[in-house]
Amino acid sequence: MEEYEVDLRDYVRVLWKEKWIVIVTFLVAVGTALGISYRLPKHYRTETALLILPPLAREVGGEVAGTVYSPETYKSLALASDLLQEVAAKVYPKGERPSVLELQDRIKVEIEQTTAKEFPGRFPLYLRVSFTGTDPERLQQLAQAWTEGFTARNAQLFMSRAAQSYEYIKENFDEVEEELLAKEEEKRRYQQENPLEVLQAEVAVLQTDYKTYLDQLEEKRRELASKEATLAALKEALAQEPEYLTLERTVSNEALWNFLAQRATPEELSSLPSLTLEDQQLNSVYLNLRSQFASTQVAVKTLQEEIAYLESALSTTLAELKEKQARLVEVQAELERLDREISVLKSSYTSLAGKLQEARIAKAETAEPIRVVEAPVVPECPVGPNKKMNVAVAGVLGLFVGVLLAFFAHYLGSEGEKSPPPPPPGEGPDRA
Repeated sequence: MEEYEVDLRDYVRVLWKEKWIVIVTFLVAVGTALGISYRLPKHYRTETALLILPPLAREVGGEVAGTVYSPETYKSLALASDLLQEVAAKVYPKGERPSVLELQDRIKVEIEQTTAKEFPGRFPLYLRVSFTGTDPERLQQLAQAWTEGFTARNAQLFMSRAAQSYEYIKENFDEVEEELLAKEEEKRRYQQENPLEVLQAEVAVLQTDYKTYLDQLEEKRRELASKEATLAALKEALAQEPEYLTLERTVSNEALWNFLAQRATPEELSSLPSLTLEDQQLNSVYLNLRSQFASTQVAVKTLQEEIAYLESALSTTLAELKEKQARLVEVQAELERLDREISVLKSSYTSLAGKLQEARIAKAETAEPIRVVEAPVVPECPVGPNKKMNVAVAGVLGLFVGVLLAFFAHYLGSEGEKSPPPPPPGEGPDRA
């Protein structure tokens, strides 16, 4: 085999000879990179940072207790599928929303921690999360929703037992307080709809009216009995007393002489039965008794009507009184029930208030498990596409491809020069 020595000047001459291929390829690559870079949408990035403190607290006995998770656990919590679904639903309430995988591709989670010999250690973790996208305002909303969701979902996980007991007691305290206020409001409305003082006053008035009607009825009945006895006596006296009195009297001497002076015949004288005259006149005693009987009869009828009215009023008043008394008993029983429930709720409220104060003091000694140290803001300057980097990479690739094409073109040209030309027509090899 023949050894062939390669001279660098040969490569330079080849490149110089095929320089237009290299230049054109370089310009095409750079132009394509510029065109694609300007046509691609701008990408923005916003960041938020959380400081996660170890959930440590001084428990009973003076011992410090708590658990710190590994960095990978925090990354898994930050990219949880259910959390990202809630964030997407909150930021994109209408229309199409990105999937969980798309959000996970657009979110970058970094955890910084201080150096420690042993893990888990009692030191805070610095969680930095960056979000990339094409819409800067929606990007800031996405980061803010993620921060709120992550804090709300994992705050209980990172809390100490003292802080967790505070949340539990606070929840029960709020429920008891709300129930107590609702029960007091229910009592207030019930008292407005059923005023106890008014019912008691109405019952007292009805009791007074009932007693008054009862006394009047007894008095009228006694008076009626007396009038009825008087009426019976007057009726008996009227039955014994005649209505008219008959009076007999003789003819006066003057009348007699006048009659005789008329010279009556014996026959006329004999026709006269006697010389006695009878007169009738009203009996004044009978008239007096009749007048008393009529007035007594009217008084009896009046008393009977009054007694009937009083009996009706007494019956109506008694029915209304029983109804009001039953209503009063019902209202008093309901108010007593509400008072008992309110008393129980107040007792629970007071007890929970004391425990809540103790838990609040214990929580004050425990730091917040998650603190937002850098809130997301609307990005102003795009982070991509990086035109300079794209052009630089495209230029390098263009030069590399251009050099390859230049050497390939030179190779094809040199192979064409080495191959012998075809023989002219009619000058082929001799035939046998």
